Amino acid sequence: MKATKLLTIALALSVISAGCSKSNSTNSQLVNTPVNPGVVPGAVIVDPTAPTTGSATFYGGSTSTFNPVSLQTMNKYVATHPLNNPTNFRINVNLASVGSGRYGGTISISYLDNGIQYNGEFKAGLGRNQSMKGMYDNNTLESEYNYWFNFENKLIFTGFFEDQYGAITISLEPMTTTPTSGNDAEPILTGPYRGTVYFKNFAVTGAGHSPYRACWFTYIGPYDCRSNVIQTKCGVNPGAEAGYEKLGTFDNININQAFNIN
Repeated sequence: MKATKLLTIALALSVISAGCSKSNSTNSQLVNTPVNPGVVPGAVIVDPTAPTTGSATFYGGSTSTFNPVSLQTMNKYVATHPLNNPTNFRINVNLASVGSGRYGGTISISYLDNGIQYNGEFKAGLGRNQSMKGMYDNNTLESEYNYWFNFENKLIFTGFFEDQYGAITISLEPMTTTPTSGNDAEPILTGPYRGTVYFKNFAVTGAGHSPYRACWFTYIGPYDCRSNVIQTKCGVNPGAEAGYEKLGTFDNININQAFNIN
């Protein structure tokens, strides 16, 4: 791709509003532009060993009932097949410290429909980006944007997670008005936490997702899932401007279990 064409694309992207600071990073990473735009199916994994009644079983982390915004929104998230009468929605948060107050791991969202157990698994890496010539964010923690911060007198967590089909962001905030304290590595909690999940499906394209960078380190193209709100910690909603939509909420997450804090 010619340099002039890349410059034109980068300049066009720089004027798109992304919430809070109203811009994304000005760096550019070379990726293919989309062809045949559309919506790719949301993450769904059929578990043939799961029971045809009841709920998914998770090992580790903290699990809670998940409350989708609506069946219509869940259909947009799933996309691979029309939902009939889904039940037993669950979310599991299973994260671990990767250093510098950052957390990586897996967010799983499951449900039962037509006697089949489905589970979507979204991950943030536990290591560091590979260092490669000509690429940005070399040796940066893969979970660079996943950490605790103080916002409006509350200790909040937000972060990015992805699978091959799309990305989600998760926000966690206390269910009580009692102030919480602590540091990024191990927050000190006084009660249970509630959470919100936002999702963004990747566009259909013939271009493959780079195996070297997560979507929150991708600056151009169909696999860009960045949000200034999540990156700069100026709020909890990644924003429709960044292509995200609210998927649902959950309550009573045990943070010590969810973040594997002893």
